[in-house]
Amino acid sequence: MKKNATHPVIKRLHELYARMDQAYAASATAIGLSCQDCKDSCCETLFRHHTYVEWAALARGFAALAQARQDEIRIQAETYLRIHGNALPGMRPRVPCPAGVMTENGLVCGIYEHRPMVCRLHGVPNVLHRPGGAPAAFPGCDRAQALAKTCPPALLDRTPLLSELARLEMDFLGRGRMGKLPRVDLTIAEMLLMGPPRL
Repeated sequence: MKKNATHPVIKRLHELYARMDQAYAASATAIGLSCQDCKDSCCETLFRHHTYVEWAALARGFAALAQARQDEIRIQAETYLRIHGNALPGMRPRVPCPAGVMTENGLVCGIYEHRPMVCRLHGVPNVLHRPGGAPAAFPGCDRAQALAKTCPPALLDRTPLLSELARLEMDFLGRGRMGKLPRVDLTIAEMLLMGPPRL
């Protein structure tokens, strides 16, 4: 594969991301959910991410940014980790994701096209069907829960999306590495500062 060529599994990941965005949009539209003017920003929630393929895709998207933008986000990532590291036990500070950058149109996600699954699906009511177990339902953000009381439920089924992500992770790592690498459990700030995963 050429040095600058996109890994074929990462191409498939972006196709999956498009399906995630469509599923999110359908669920949000069904209940009238919009993030506009929401004071409880999801981008201040402490999310942790768990796949090497998403980490690699994030790193690739970040590397494509202008150097000045990368430097700005790295500084914000260091601040993000410092604030969380200094928090009192049991406390979770509300700190904006370091990928947020100020533009003439306001604060936007600097890695929006490359943001991981958790960022894409958070907020709308959703359900996960675990093998051999009862479905696990998640009510969504506070605004979504309020809207869901006044309209029919529109649960996003995460099951096929997560199943496909698991297949992509296996294909990206190869069966020989599955289970032998440390489990990914990182924030976006940590992934950006660490650079691409070393495989």
